[in-house]
Amino acid sequence: MERAEISTTMEKESSKVSVGTQTVSFSEVIDLLAEQDAELKDLKIMLEEKKFVPENIKDDTKMKALTGFTRERFFDFFEFLIIETDLQKNTNRRPIDRFFLFFIKLRTGISNEFLSVLFEISDSTVSRDFNYVTAIMYAKLKLVDIFPSKSMVIEYMPLPFRFGNKDVRIIVDCTEFPIQKPSSPMEQQLTFSRYKNTNTLKGMIGITPNGAISFISPLYCGSISDKQLFLKSKLMDRLEPNDVVMADKGFLISEELESIGCKLQCPIFLKDKIQFELAEMVSNSQLSNMRVTVERAISRVKQYKYFEGALPYRCLPHVHMVFFIACMLCNFHAPLIQVT
Repeated sequence: MERAEISTTMEKESSKVSVGTQTVSFSEVIDLLAEQDAELKDLKIMLEEKKFVPENIKDDTKMKALTGFTRERFFDFFEFLIIETDLQKNTNRRPIDRFFLFFIKLRTGISNEFLSVLFEISDSTVSRDFNYVTAIMYAKLKLVDIFPSKSMVIEYMPLPFRFGNKDVRIIVDCTEFPIQKPSSPMEQQLTFSRYKNTNTLKGMIGITPNGAISFISPLYCGSISDKQLFLKSKLMDRLEPNDVVMADKGFLISEELESIGCKLQCPIFLKDKIQFELAEMVSNSQLSNMRVTVERAISRVKQYKYFEGALPYRCLPHVHMVFFIACMLCNFHAPLIQVT
C-alpha cells in the first residue's frame, strides 16, 4: 500500500513539473515570435524604402537626373495624363512604376538589361513596359492641340519679332537621328542621308517665336529633302493668309506658300555674287539670331539620351511615337525665351 501511494504521489509531482515547464516554454515561444514579427515588419519597411520606385526618390536633383523633371512635376504629369487605368491592364506591376521606367529610359538611354536589374524584372518585361507606355502616352498627347492661334502667337511674341517680323507664325527646321544600317538594300537607300553620310530618320519641328514647340512632323526616311518633308507634314493646312514661315535655305517652299497667301522668310542666297551686300549681310545676321531658337528647341529634344547613338533596328516601329512624346515633354520645361 505504501509503495503504491508513494508512486502515485511521485507521478502527480512529475506531472506538475512537466505542466509548469510546458507553460513557461510556450510563453517564451510567444515572446520570441512577437519579437521576430516586429523585426520582420521593420525589415519589410526598410526593404520598401530601398526599392527602386519613384516614391523613394526624395531629392529633386536625383529625380531630374533620372526623368528630367522634379518630383512634383513628374507626379503631376502622371496624373495629368490619366493613364493609371490603362497601365494596369494585363500586368501586376504598378502603373507608376511602368511610367517611371519609361521616363528613365527616355531620359538616360540606358539599356534594357540595366533597367531589368534596377527594377528586378526581365529584359522582355522592360521592353514590353516601355513600348506599352509609349503607345498610351502617344495616344493621349496626340489629343492635345499645340498649334496656337495667330492672336496667341502675337500676344507672346518677343520684342525682336515685334519690329518687322510680327507676321511670323512659325519657325521650322529639320533634325535627323542615326539608325543602324538596315539589311535590306532598298531600306539602306531610302534611309541614307547625304547630309549626315549615314542612315537616318528625319523629322521637322516648328516653334512659335517665343520658343514653344507648336508643330511636330512624323519621322521619314533620311533621304527625304527638307521641301518634301515640309509638304508631307501638312503644316500648310494649319497656316492662314499672310502668315510668315521662317526657315533655313534648304526649304525651297516659297512658291507653295505664296499659293496659299503666305510667305517664306529665309536667308538670302549668294547665287552669282562674290559676296553679299551690306543690307543682305545684316538681314541674314538678324534672321540667324532669330532662328537660333529652333536649334535650341531641337537640342532640348536630343537631350533625351534615348536618341543618342544609332537607334537599333528593333526600335524603329515605335521611334516616331517616342520622338513625338519627347518633343511634347520639352514644352513642360522652362520657356526658351522669357517674354516680358
